[in-house]
Amino acid sequence: MTVSVHAFTETALEAVDEIIKAAYNIQESRKESLRRYLALQPGDSFVAEQNDAVIGFGGAIEYGPFAYIGLMCVHPSMQNQGVGGLLLDHLLVWLEARGSPTVLLDATPAGAPLYKRYGFIEDDRTVVLRQTQRVLLSQDQPEDVSILNEEDLPALVAFDAPCFGADRHAILASYLADDPQRALVVRNANRQITGYLISQLRTLGPCVARAPEDAERLLLHALTLPFDGEPGVISYCQPLGEQGRVTTCQSQLAPSSTSLSYHSRSKINHGYTNND
Repeated sequence: MTVSVHAFTETALEAVDEIIKAAYNIQESRKESLRRYLALQPGDSFVAEQNDAVIGFGGAIEYGPFAYIGLMCVHPSMQNQGVGGLLLDHLLVWLEARGSPTVLLDATPAGAPLYKRYGFIEDDRTVVLRQTQRVLLSQDQPEDVSILNEEDLPALVAFDAPCFGADRHAILASYLADDPQRALVVRNANRQITGYLISQLRTLGPCVARAPEDAERLLLHALTLPFDGEPGVISYCQPLGEQGRVTTCQSQLAPSSTSLSYHSRSKINHGYTNND
């Protein structure tokens, strides 16, 4: 079997979207996420091909202190044949060449063994929650929740960076550009941001808040918005950072699956690393 790895481009978008749906057994398109990879950092995502047909995908976003791998997938008919390892090896070598000291990803239990073979270690656990039934909410909007304005973006980035661990101005700006009405913030008496939630059409998040009360107000407001299907949220089991935390937003949400978070702690060396 001859498989080659190439940079992901717009021409492969349809094929990759179909592979993602088949690999993750979902019906929803992931074209929006794929286009975000292309827009934010073109050249940092790759496809695996056999006989000019796309059979796998792996994306990455570099944040400076670390890089994040996402949407790793191989068509079900080609799984367990080394394609995933080939893609991962290519991504790790590429990220090493770009100077990324740490590589992070979230892995399902089924995918975790592949990453452990490459030296990834468990760093944290994440829980995927999904709203399985609509809840009757008050029509009164929660106090202190407002729509983020474009001029507030620098303040949002400054609030987010210590919690996330890196500056993600570009990705937050892209969410704001998608639909400004779905970027929610809460502020204190001094008008400083104390929490925010990006309410995507299928996903609640990113979401960071200083206090559970702020998170609840953001969640209640977000759930009054229209969604494309049942909204879900990914929650880290433990706080991130010293000045904030990723909130669970668990109210009226039911668990659907559990994933593992791994990270790399040492130099990547052509497929053999001491991290995830």
